[in-house]
Amino acid sequence: MRPSSRAQRVAVVATAVLSALVAVGLTLLVARNPLYFGTAVRDVLAVATAGDPLVFYAGWVTQVGVFGWICAATAGVLAGSVLRSGGRRREGNLLLLGGLVSAAMGADDLMMFHDSALLRLGVPEQVTMGVLGLAALAWGLRYARDLLRGAPAVLLVLAALWFGHSLVADEVGGLVLHEEATKAAAICCWTAWAWMRSWAALTAAPQPQQG
Repeated sequence: MRPSSRAQRVAVVATAVLSALVAVGLTLLVARNPLYFGTAVRDVLAVATAGDPLVFYAGWVTQVGVFGWICAATAGVLAGSVLRSGGRRREGNLLLLGGLVSAAMGADDLMMFHDSALLRLGVPEQVTMGVLGLAALAWGLRYARDLLRGAPAVLLVLAALWFGHSLVADEVGGLVLHEEATKAAAICCWTAWAWMRSWAALTAAPQPQQG
């Protein structure tokens, strides 16, 4: 096994373990004291509007998630643009479109479009999230063959499972793990996948000739 391949597998396992720790750890923390620790997984504006204690860590999980979305978007858009300019259009489009999906998710989490601005304009939350979900699904189906290739694909599948749990928990509730905890775990896997896939694609690209 090549050192790069070994390091990649180690990174995949480490990220998968970290995502599980995030999902379980945040769930246990919120369950211990929902009034105080629950503010960490809520939007700051929502906490303030409800009149709940506005502690210093209010909204931390949401903000870290936004940071993860932006990091993934940066990797995907940059790597995708470089690959497209080098003639590797399919792989470039895969990363570029994945980065744009990530940017849209990050913007929604940052501005809370789905349960604030758009909701006030009469657009139900389910519609906003449905559009984002369909965009991600269309991207996944379009590039399924490429996405499921290599060790990082494990993180992409795991991210989908964590996201699925988060969506179901948001709609029906009563699940063991907290919806925001599994969403944070999903973003962890997604961001790691975006960077690993982008790095692998860029380092495999032909080097420009020195003239």
